[in-house]
Amino acid sequence: MSIEKIYEAINSNRIVHEIVANAPLNVIERMQVVTFEVGRFMLHQDEYHDYTYLLVEGRVKIYLISPNGKSVVLDVYGPGMFLGEQEAIIKKPYSASIINITPVTLLKMSNQDFVNWSQHDHRFANRMISYLSEQIYHLTKRTERYSLYSAMQQIGLELMQSFKEQRPISREQLTYRVDTSYRNINRVLKQLSELGIIDASKPAIKIINVEELQRIIKTEE
Repeated sequence: MSIEKIYEAINSNRIVHEIVANAPLNVIERMQVVTFEVGRFMLHQDEYHDYTYLLVEGRVKIYLISPNGKSVVLDVYGPGMFLGEQEAIIKKPYSASIINITPVTLLKMSNQDFVNWSQHDHRFANRMISYLSEQIYHLTKRTERYSLYSAMQQIGLELMQSFKEQRPISREQLTYRVDTSYRNINRVLKQLSELGIIDASKPAIKIINVEELQRIIKTEE
């Protein structure tokens, strides 16, 4: 692969450019730019994979799946996020599965190149410590919601978070962020709509009564 194509991908996203800025040249030269249509990029939990990926464009879903087929979404990653970095460092099979939910462009590198990069680029190593710490923090908070809160509370919390951040949220996005079925999400949204708390008639769900939604989050069992 031409080095020009690699640098084109690196420079196409500000966050990715900052991450790769001080990477060893021999690591950059061995990178590959790979693209996938929706649902074509898949990495499976409990399997070893030889490559680490840096997401340049698009989004991927990180999820766990049980032997009986039940799944739970852990997170949705966007540009600037690594895939497989923890497993590359500790030489373990993937702890979760990954699938792309939009078309994606990724920088692909061998696990050994990723490890060498982290050992020789101290700025990058420090960034990785911060990055992994943030991942652990968010995973802990999500585990708290999944374990301690009802479906109504989980959905309410996600709606409140999107309201505070002035970020539109849809039914589909809720399926990535709460531990319940799509059918149950629809049931809860219908209930909140009938109570006059939200308007779910459009793709972006709108909160109408913030105070009442906060009350339900606090009192729902």
